[in-house]
Amino acid sequence: MFKCFKDKEFLNKFIKISLPIMLSSLISFCVSFVDNIMVGSVSNETVSGVYAANQVSYLFYMAVFGILEGAGIFVQQYNGAKDEHHIKMCVRYKWYITILLLIVALPIVYFLGKYLIMAYSNKDSNYELILEEGINYLRIVAIGYIPGAVALIYSYTLREIGKTVYPMISSLLAIFTNCALNALFIYGLDMGGTGAAIATVIARIVECLFLVIVSKIKRFEFANKTFDSFKIEKELFKGLRLKTWPLFINEMGFAVGMMLQSLAFSQRDGVLSSISIVSTVSEIFAAFGNGLAVGIGVIVGSALGSNRLDDAKDANKKLLWLGTWISLLFAVIIGALSPVIPSLFTEVAAAQKELATKLILVFSIVLVFQTLALISYFTLRAGGRTIETLILDTGSMIFLYLPVSWFLAVSTNIDMLYIFMIVRGLDIIKAIIGIYLLKKERWVVNITV
Repeated sequence: MFKCFKDKEFLNKFIKISLPIMLSSLISFCVSFVDNIMVGSVSNETVSGVYAANQVSYLFYMAVFGILEGAGIFVQQYNGAKDEHHIKMCVRYKWYITILLLIVALPIVYFLGKYLIMAYSNKDSNYELILEEGINYLRIVAIGYIPGAVALIYSYTLREIGKTVYPMISSLLAIFTNCALNALFIYGLDMGGTGAAIATVIARIVECLFLVIVSKIKRFEFANKTFDSFKIEKELFKGLRLKTWPLFINEMGFAVGMMLQSLAFSQRDGVLSSISIVSTVSEIFAAFGNGLAVGIGVIVGSALGSNRLDDAKDANKKLLWLGTWISLLFAVIIGALSPVIPSLFTEVAAAQKELATKLILVFSIVLVFQTLALISYFTLRAGGRTIETLILDTGSMIFLYLPVSWFLAVSTNIDMLYIFMIVRGLDIIKAIIGIYLLKKERWVVNITV
């Protein structure tokens, strides 16, 4: 139970890899939280409209994540094998698929994104104002998808080879740029949600430029002469395709599922701002989750790639316990903040603030089970078990979360608090499935040989 704290070498390695990501994500939460408070000071409709528009952006970036994660499995294991030649090929693959995704996604977001915003807001009494705010925000912020996607290629690759400090710095630059410009555009120039969108786009550009320039200056192999050849070996391309597409389908399926779940909640009048506040608070957990995910990928993935299979299994056991203890700490922090955070959203109605407080407390109670499911997911992914990750994530979303959410929200008169409690309680089942898949140990394999 406490072995994870006694192994100093393991703990130091985890901290060195994961702490920069956790810190950048935590600071990202703090500044993003201030950012949301700034938007919340405009109007209740702006909060709801920006939240609805961000669901479209969430879907896009989850698609990019799915693409990059598939190639990242190979990068992590090739990094363990010190094989720079094949790492560069994996990065080429990331570029090709990301460019293709941008070509397909941008027109869809620009012309059809408004219909998703309509779906979120049509049950609200202030439907037209929310829709207008959401559309105006989305059409500007979508411009940032291009530098945002390029930044993710660099950021993910740097994390996969253990260079986590540079993504941390880039995140900090983007975050503080976004926050400073929000203050200027929202308060100084009175631009409301439009100003927030412009600030987000500029922050994405700053993040992208930093990562590209640093990678060139530091002469990281994957970023220099990436396209001295456009070739990807046939067998590697086949492996990338086989591992990438299940993860892409999973991320898309899970993202759509999360959107449909929040859409189910929004069928109740007057809850969209509450859900938005809870979504913001969940980024505290994301700070820990992001660092944990990178730590798993590098530690477990590198061990598998260098054929240290017993080390990979031992690391997994320690990560499960470490994740459990840290998530309990986060749960206490989030629970303690539950009555404070909603009060900072000055223009949100009192009833929605009260509901948000209760929902945040429920979120904190089940946090440890979310963590166990997350560790299971990223360990299975590190071992190339992409079909099992698809079952764990998207499978649970389709067969558990969505049916329960929609049934309770649409077909019953149960209070929103109890609906949220039941839906979040399903995390316990997901965690059990994840641990079961880990115990089978089919993920303990070197996929680079």
